[in-house]
Amino acid sequence: MSKIGKKPINSFNNTAILLHWLVAFLLMVQFLIGLDMVDIPKGPDSPRPFWFNTHKSIGIVLGCLILFRLYWRIRSGVPQSPAGTVSWERIAANISHMLLYFCMFIMPVSGLVGSLFSKYDLLFLGIRIPKFFEHDALIKELMTNTHQWTAYIFLAIISIHILAAVKHLVIDCDGIFERMMPNFTNLSNSSGEKTNGGKS
Repeated sequence: MSKIGKKPINSFNNTAILLHWLVAFLLMVQFLIGLDMVDIPKGPDSPRPFWFNTHKSIGIVLGCLILFRLYWRIRSGVPQSPAGTVSWERIAANISHMLLYFCMFIMPVSGLVGSLFSKYDLLFLGIRIPKFFEHDALIKELMTNTHQWTAYIFLAIISIHILAAVKHLVIDCDGIFERMMPNFTNLSNSSGEKTNGGKS
């Protein structure tokens, strides 16, 4: 039986850290674009189509990154909670991460399905993606509402996630916050050790 993801680890690896911050950055970009683009007036010279198509293109990239991030999380495992962590905090952390991944899954799926049933073309970086479904206003409306409400819920969970991270950094000082921060010092030391080792 494979032991991938089963071995306890003490910190996130570089790939997990990179995926975390890349996805977080793109999500923030998506929220900013999504909240602003709906207020752009329609018209022949309106920038509205550009921003909608940009939002969709980033969403497709995000969906692929999120799938890979979930795969990597299962493959590599996650660090253990620090010794002494109370049970309710462990349960709350598990639930919050499940909700985060749930929203990260629902957001791109609802956006993509809504676009596939929309009357407008679906463009990815300016390239038209074939649509195998006829325009369906009911499905499109359902997916649009799901996308919007999930975004509001997602923002609330992200806010709680950030507050929890700050608590671990400022109040608990238990090293949990630092586990998701790039450690350039260790990378430099590792490189230096290898270089010195090669000379000796």
